[in-house]
Amino acid sequence: MFTGIVEAQAAVIASTSNRLTITRPTEFDELSFGQSIAINGACLSVAGFDEGNIFFDVLSQTFRKTNLAHVSYVNVERAMPADGRFEGHIVLGHVDETIELLEIIPEDSGVQYRFCLPSQKKYLVEKGSICLNGVSLTIGEITESYFSVYIIPITQNRTTFGRLQKGNMVNVEYDYVAKLMLQKNTLL
Repeated sequence: MFTGIVEAQAAVIASTSNRLTITRPTEFDELSFGQSIAINGACLSVAGFDEGNIFFDVLSQTFRKTNLAHVSYVNVERAMPADGRFEGHIVLGHVDETIELLEIIPEDSGVQYRFCLPSQKKYLVEKGSICLNGVSLTIGEITESYFSVYIIPITQNRTTFGRLQKGNMVNVEYDYVAKLMLQKNTLL
């Protein structure tokens, strides 16, 4: 399980049909084979590493379902330890879909990002949680044509949000609690 609190950004060194290689963040001094790491919100297992890189075996479905084959930098988060602080929201590392960034609007105290409405918009709740490219965020508003999130400066600088441009696709994981609640209501 993850929290959506990104630890580092990493450059994508190579993305082939079955392998992803990223630069090893300096914060990641301890790594082990099979360790779960969220890469832009997708839970991947460490297949190998050296002093400068981390290697992941990636299924074709993962490349189809995510933006990992099309980005130069990724957000990176190690799995939450059982005795760790829980500071974001429940993130499983299971990307539901990708959506397009429609607009970036600078504001006095941060930046508003507007995204197209996803196919599963039933999981969007104003002031609810959403995970975009592995970042735990709060939905600002939902309109007929878009939903928005607001990014504070520390998030803008610590994550790949500062690198995003209009038209980029981002990975989405909907709030697990919202999915459970809607599923429970459907089953009743």
